[in-house]
Amino acid sequence: MRRHLLFDFDGTLVDSRALIVQLYNDIAAEHGFRSIQASDLQLLRTLSTRERIAHLRVPLVQIPRLAVTAKQRYHDNVSRLHTVPGMRETVGRLLELGGRLSIVSSNSAATIRAFLKGRRMDDAFSEVISVKPLLGKQHAIGKYLKRHGLRAAQAMYVGDELRDIEACRKLGMPIAAVTWGYDDVRLLRSGSPDYIVDSPQELLRVLAARLATRSK
Repeated sequence: MRRHLLFDFDGTLVDSRALIVQLYNDIAAEHGFRSIQASDLQLLRTLSTRERIAHLRVPLVQIPRLAVTAKQRYHDNVSRLHTVPGMRETVGRLLELGGRLSIVSSNSAATIRAFLKGRRMDDAFSEVISVKPLLGKQHAIGKYLKRHGLRAAQAMYVGDELRDIEACRKLGMPIAAVTWGYDDVRLLRSGSPDYIVDSPQELLRVLAARLATRSK
């Protein structure tokens, strides 16, 4: 059986932080919200999603509408993004080792596919799954496992946020948390992921070892 490896998109496969900050600040200026300053960036990495919203004083009632605007603008600017240095090579090597790679993300599937096509990586990922906001990543991953007839232990997720770890913990699914994404390493450690990795090369070693072991 091929090993299933599921990846987050923003912060894990691609470095989208600068674009997201710019888009947020544009929207904040239009609506009179607090903007993100350079001095805020490290603090925001240590906060949960809800704490970030509170810190930036964004009214909860406006978030659904603002999210639609943000996703459309993100899609319009997706050509500006690049893969995290080393991740393209890691993905290629994992395919050579027989991994079945998919993306499960809160971003739009159409946006992710547009990025992959623009970077000639559209053949690397078997599926691109967009998480439904009200259901969350746990539900999306659970549906993936059921659709493929997998136990949670027969797949692995790679993400950069505490909420990724929490979703996998509820499913009993292994997760490798990467430190180059949105959440600070201390926040990641608080969720007790199976692995914490500091570079795409280290991630490759972890996942290659997993691909080399037989499913139990």
